[in-house]
Amino acid sequence: MLFSSPAFFVFFLVYFVFHLLVPRRHRIFLIICGSTVFYAWWRLEYAWLPYLLMAIAYGGVVGLERVSGRTARKALVIATIFALFLPLAVFKYTNFLYGQVLAPLFDWHGTLLELPLPLGISFVTFTLTAFVVDSYRGKFPAGQRASTVLAYVLFFPHLIAGPILRPAELIPQLERPRGATLRHLAVPLAIFTTGLVKKLVFADQIAQAVDIVYGSSGVSAPSALLAIYGFGAQIYCDFSGYTDMAIGLALLLGVRLPNNFSRPYAAGSLVEFWRRWHMTLSFWLRDYLYFPLGGNRHGRLRQVRNILITMTLGGLWHGAAWTFVLWGALHGVGVTAVHFLRQAPMLAAARAMPRWLGVVLTFHFVTFAWVLFRAPSLSKAAGIVAALYTGGWDDAAAFATHNAFVLALIGVFLAVHRFDDHQRIEAAVRRTRGEILWPLLALLWVLAITVSQGSSAKFIYFDF
Repeated sequence: MLFSSPAFFVFFLVYFVFHLLVPRRHRIFLIICGSTVFYAWWRLEYAWLPYLLMAIAYGGVVGLERVSGRTARKALVIATIFALFLPLAVFKYTNFLYGQVLAPLFDWHGTLLELPLPLGISFVTFTLTAFVVDSYRGKFPAGQRASTVLAYVLFFPHLIAGPILRPAELIPQLERPRGATLRHLAVPLAIFTTGLVKKLVFADQIAQAVDIVYGSSGVSAPSALLAIYGFGAQIYCDFSGYTDMAIGLALLLGVRLPNNFSRPYAAGSLVEFWRRWHMTLSFWLRDYLYFPLGGNRHGRLRQVRNILITMTLGGLWHGAAWTFVLWGALHGVGVTAVHFLRQAPMLAAARAMPRWLGVVLTFHFVTFAWVLFRAPSLSKAAGIVAALYTGGWDDAAAFATHNAFVLALIGVFLAVHRFDDHQRIEAAVRRTRGEILWPLLALLWVLAITVSQGSSAKFIYFDF
């Protein structure tokens, strides 16, 4: 069920009625049952997977309470995390290792597994890893009920594509739920509507033009530009739109989720970009990978190594392909360059560049790097970039006329991106009178449904 699909609206309406009727002390079991239905709707045969992963994590944390000694506790945590990542490795990376790493060396052919990737397996694994590690570090108290931890994992607004939650961000809210009420619906609905418009009006419509370019054998320079800048807008509107809808849905249920985006294309450096884009993943990689590797504590060379490892593995997390590995490594080089720029005395003049120039340079670095993220192969990525110089501009006017709507959407996105902020939405809702607000929200729904013609494409991050 997509958040933007009619089936989900029916599901959520039924769930919300039960949410209003079920006593707070039983809300945990409603979350478990409803979220299981939500997850099983995709593939019933994978409904067991979140339960298995939760059992592994919960068993590991219970074991930590009974094991004494630093060495034994550390060994148990390592074993638990290994067991948590094993299904992810099997489902997501077996064919990559076999077909793209080992096959060229040993002249092997074909694939080992013909299994579809379970939805949300990466997000569930990272969420439970945070639960295990935070419990081990003493950042979150032990002794949680199994049902509470299961609800923490399954809570359907964040189950498929995040945000990636730490236990302290959700479990206390599940243990002390707010009273169910129909009051204060305006802000959650406004945030959800913002995400709906991003997805149906912007992301899905731009995607149609971008897909045509990436599926073509001959690419002109104007179409390459559209694919490059268009995908930058598409992936943001798609993923942040999902996050908006998830946050809005959770607020309707009395739960506050952390935001995942903070106007990332307005970042003045690549370091700042990663503090604004997919923030829960960025902070997860920082706290559970970069810092354990040593962070910046052991000299500059070690810091460079740790940045490159973290960002490359972050790229591999997004997809089992060399394009994602190179995309992550490229961002690692970029982040390293920003740190060097800030620390090198001889580059003081470069550090004094105006902020607007930093924003422009960062935006274009990120946007052109997205080519690797979107392209099905390294050769296709190289072909898209090369088309800027070899594709020709003869059909530029006709191309612009044919894609006027998509170009207008990209222009509107770039113009309003710096205003994309939940605090602004909340403030606007509170300042707007009801007789204006509710017709406006209804109009946005009509616009989204009309433009999308009642259908929606899969969210990009469902593949990860």
